[in-house]
Amino acid sequence: MEEEDEERRHKGLKPRIRESGSKRESRELLQAHKGAINLEGMVGKVQVVQASSAASGQPGFYCKVCDVTVKDSMSYLDHINGKNHQRMLNRSMKVATETVDDVLRKLGELRKAKQRQHMDNADYNFYEQVKRQQQIDHKKRLKRKEARKRYRTSHAEREATDSTADNFAGGEDTDDIGLILGISSFGSTKR
Repeated sequence: MEEEDEERRHKGLKPRIRESGSKRESRELLQAHKGAINLEGMVGKVQVVQASSAASGQPGFYCKVCDVTVKDSMSYLDHINGKNHQRMLNRSMKVATETVDDVLRKLGELRKAKQRQHMDNADYNFYEQVKRQQQIDHKKRLKRKEARKRYRTSHAEREATDSTADNFAGGEDTDDIGLILGISSFGSTKR
């Protein structure tokens, strides 16, 4: 065995792993992630990595468990779900086999969650919502009507002031003032 290991070292390969008399360490079975992986949480932030690691000077996503930096989010997710990372966490890549009882229990949990969601939605009343929307629409119509009335009254006032100004500028009042001042016309031949 030692000779074999020596030959492997000369070839640049790692020595073979030998099983000792006792069983190998048992590893946990592969499990689903408990929560969502927050990739956006570190955007725009700087994280200082130990200077001794080879990945310290590179930008990207850093894995503390494996002391590895990967370039992008997809590579980071591949790394987290990969064999080497799982091995560092003492997990095997084997998935636990589920029994019929486990599947039925999970389906029951999902059914209860759906019923809870349905009960939360039971408070919603369609007819009350329609009535509220009609009231909002009615208020909007009244506001528009009032705005139109204000516009019309202000527009009518403007027209009235414009017509009095027109009367003063070119009406009979100017002739009377001209006569008082002794001016019969302002140079126009038309009368």
